[in-house]
Order: sequence, then structure tokens, then C-alpha cells
Amino acid sequence: MVGRENPEILDTAASLLEEYPLCDRCLGRQFAWLSTGTSNDQRGHSIKLILSMKADEIIKSDAKDEGRKLLATLAGNGMFSPAQILAEKEALDYEKGKACHLCAVDVDRAFDKIPEIVQRTVKDTEDIEFHTVLAGSIPHPILAEREDELKGQHNLIYGETLRSDFNREFGKQVSAAFDKPVDFDKPELVVVYDMQNDLVRLQINPLFIYGRYRKKVVGVPQSRWDCADCNGKGCDACHNTGRRYPDSISEYVSLPIQEAAKGTRFKFHAAGREDVDALMLGSGRPFVVEISRPRVRTLNLPKLEKKIRKKSRKKVEVEGLRPTNRQHLQRLKSESSENIKEYSAIIKTDRELTDNEVRRAERELTNIDLDQRTPTRVAHRRSDLTRKKHIYEVRLKKKGSHELEGYFKVQGGTYIKELISGDEGRTVPSIAGKVGSACVCTELIVTAIHSLETNHNP
Repeated sequence: MVGRENPEILDTAASLLEEYPLCDRCLGRQFAWLSTGTSNDQRGHSIKLILSMKADEIIKSDAKDEGRKLLATLAGNGMFSPAQILAEKEALDYEKGKACHLCAVDVDRAFDKIPEIVQRTVKDTEDIEFHTVLAGSIPHPILAEREDELKGQHNLIYGETLRSDFNREFGKQVSAAFDKPVDFDKPELVVVYDMQNDLVRLQINPLFIYGRYRKKVVGVPQSRWDCADCNGKGCDACHNTGRRYPDSISEYVSLPIQEAAKGTRFKFHAAGREDVDALMLGSGRPFVVEISRPRVRTLNLPKLEKKIRKKSRKKVEVEGLRPTNRQHLQRLKSESSENIKEYSAIIKTDRELTDNEVRRAERELTNIDLDQRTPTRVAHRRSDLTRKKHIYEVRLKKKGSHELEGYFKVQGGTYIKELISGDEGRTVPSIAGKVGSACVCTELIVTAIHSLETNHNP
């Protein structure tokens, strides 16, 4: 027994030091979950101090050899200066200049390198705007292996990993250097130090901008539409542009935001989509633009709204741009099929309908559930499924002998053209089925989208 007060801790600590050189911090963190109000450095120093006192006590008693052996261990593998002073008085030989077994691969301790790593980080982020930060590390494989072996050999159940201890200290110094708070949940910048390769890696987390867009002209798809004949490579069919349509809503809206944020790429997420030959009017369709690796986060959003309108030659208008977060994006996507959407349409019929036929179709298509199998026109890019959608209201008005005006209030994800035509029985019921006449949508406008959420703030 090394000590009576707490023989288990002291005996374990002495055994560790007999086998390996350990700095105060690495010895202390083997007992990190005991007396948690102290630091690992303090804990390790205190253990070594008690052991050193015990060694001196034993030397002054009859068991001199046992005490001298423990003192030499503390002076050498313990690298403990009070023990080294005593060892010199006792004329003990011990090996000097050792490196800690658990935090140094060569000579330099990982913890001693932190100030220099922080300075490199500050230099690497001079042109990056961020407001919150998180620091982490990838431990050297050799150190991780040594740590696992040590824990297994000595059954250390109260210890803390090198990674955890290093990350905490690294995070404190990074936060202080930038004068930015640490955010464990949604940091805008993550700094990761790779111990093996001595590299600082920066993870710039995305910027999310919410808004609503209106599409004022037909012929503009929501997202980039490559030529089907050449898969975007360029051919005679697409005049070597690689595209079926030259522009898109996503590019008109996202590229100016990406440029202003100095990001590397964008993703455009909208609450549903309208057909390329449909208009999107009213209050607009909600969307979130996700910008990867933005170097600027404070954007002049009113100015961007004007720029998007100008760049698109008034084809697209956006309003309500504001910063948001990934949680809002996920809600936007998950709720897009549950939102309530309103449409107006012009419908061509193959014969003149009676007023009674029109009124009956209105009644029988209002406040019902219908079954829609994936439409023929999108079957090449959508799973062939039958979806149940709720129709809140249908209003029809005769416009001419073979034409109707239609108003629809429906659950998000309802295919309006197929609700009109029936799509050869793939949508049941339908206007065509109710009036017994072929019906074709010749003009479609999205007039309103009522989101389930009421708060767009992060």
C-alpha cells in the first residue's frame, strides 16, 4: 500500500507512473470524474505531491529503498519538480527529459501547441465572417491507441479522453482569441485540429436565407432543367447549351445570394413546385436558399431583392428575405405536402356544358378526398404511387361555349391539371369525369400558399 487515506487512487497512480511518463494533466485526467471541481492539472499535481510526500516519509522511516524507488519514479516518469529536488538531495539517479506517454508523440505535448494552433486559426479565418464557433480535434492514432491500452490494463473507469480534454482547452483559447461564444448546437464555424498531420481544418457551416418568390412569366422551371438528349453536355437539340430551358427560378434567386455571401455553391429548397407553364403569383411560394461555405453572413437583403428582380428581367420577384436555420428548412420541406394552396385555371372542354353540369361538378368535388396516381407526364421522374389528397373547394364558371374558369383550394401536392383532366383514370374523381367531357387545363396560376407555420424566425 502506498497510502492509507485513499490507497486505490494512489496505488493506481503510482503503478501508472512506474510504467509510463505522464504529465500532471494526463495523470489527473485518469481520475477526471472524481473531485470534478478541479482541473486535470490540479488533480494530477495533487496526486504527485501526495506521492512525493509519502516517498519522503518512507525514506525517513525504515523502508528507505521503497521510498527512494517511488521518489525516482516521480522525478523521472512523473516529471515532478518537487520530487526532482528531493531526488538530488538523496543523490538518486533518474532519467530526465521524458515526453508524456499520453499527449506527446515526439517531444512536444499536444497541449503546449494550442497557442500556436490558435494563432494559425486566427490567420486562416481573417476573411471569414462568423458569430459563433466550436473547436475540436482528431487525436493522433498512436495516442488514442496508448490511451485505450492504459485504460484496459489498469481498469480506469473515472478517466477522461485526451480528445475531450484537448477540445475543452482548445475551445476556450479559440473562443478567447476570436472573442466569439462557443456554440455546441449550431456553430457557424467549426475548427478541427488534426494532430497527426498538424493541420487546422475549417468547417464553415451553411447560411440559410428564407423568402417567397413570385414567377411572373411561364416557361421558367423552378430548377435547372438539362437537355434530356445529351444530359447537359450540349448537342444539336439544345443548340449546344446543354439545357432544355436557359434559366430557372433557383438560379435567379440563389446566385445573387451566393455571390453576396461569397459561398461555394447553393441549394434551393421550395415549399412544393409549380409547372414550367404555370405562374406563381399572390404572396409567393416559400423557399430557403442554402449557401455552402459562406465567407460573409451579414447581407443587405433588401438590396438583394432588387438585384434578383433586375437580373431576372422582372420574371421573378422575391420578398421577405431573412436569415433562418436548418430546422426551418426541414419544416418547410416536411409541411409542403400539407399546406393549403389556391389555384386559378382556364379549362377547355370538348363540348358546351350546361349550368347544371357545372354546378354539380362544383358540389361533388368540394370537401372531398381524391386518389391521385402519379401523373403520366411526370412518371419518368416520380415514383408510381397513389396519393390521397384533400380538395377543400372547387368553383367553376362558364367563360365561353367551350371554356371554364376554375378556382381550386387544395392540399399541397395535388396535381391540378390531372384533377381537371382525370389523366385517363389515374385521378379519381375529376372534373372531366363529373361532366362527361374531355377537359384540358390551358392556363394555370398559383394564387396563394397558406403555410402551416406562422413563425419564420430561427
